[in-house]
Amino acid sequence: MREYDRLCGAARVIMRSAVLAVLLGIAAVAALADEPASPTTIVVFGDSQAQGLAGGLQRVLIEDPSRRVLNRTHPGAALVHGESEWLAPIERFTSREQADIAVVMFGANDRLDLRDENRVALHFRTDDWREAYAARIDRVLTLLTKAGLRVIWCGNPIARSAAFSADMSYINDIYAEVAARFGAQFVPLWSAIADDQGGYTAYGKDRSGTTQRLRADDGIHLTAAGYELIAEKIVGLFSTAAANAR
Repeated sequence: MREYDRLCGAARVIMRSAVLAVLLGIAAVAALADEPASPTTIVVFGDSQAQGLAGGLQRVLIEDPSRRVLNRTHPGAALVHGESEWLAPIERFTSREQADIAVVMFGANDRLDLRDENRVALHFRTDDWREAYAARIDRVLTLLTKAGLRVIWCGNPIARSAAFSADMSYINDIYAEVAARFGAQFVPLWSAIADDQGGYTAYGKDRSGTTQRLRADDGIHLTAAGYELIAEKIVGLFSTAAANAR
């Protein structure tokens, strides 16, 4: 009888252990299900226009826990300047940090001559200048794509000055050409804020449909509302970028 009781007691202990293991397993699965997924990280590189766009993205996505925005821009940066302005920040980031999507915007400071690797001065809009400038875009895209980032390269919007606009159009064409070679997504923002004829306008409807000033006093940069407007356009492309990566 004592042996029977001992066996029954052992069986009860085993049963309780089994039930406890099942309950713990269910709790672990539930905890994993409740744990939020890692957010999609968007890093922004570029000049003062990119800085404004980064701020716009942060404000547009402020209540979206599935996405976070890292601002790695440098006002005044230009691809015609030294590598410390445009290449070094990207090298630092790709060697130390991680992201899923890179948003890049340069050009507003690039209507200048540049010096090639041999320190030879190349004049803006010449064939040699275009080739050297394209090579710098190539280096940026090589770094970003090798790091596994999906790239959205933004073109510059129309400006109040006709001469400045013509130069931005010229530079935008180079961006689009090089981005296509890398499979990066070039986003033209030329008419993102424009009048009914596609010309420059300082005013327009913001994200909520209210008419207000969208361009800064210099006729080049945007206001906070303007950057939010184009940020919303960029956000709409994130799913497209993900699909293209697959």
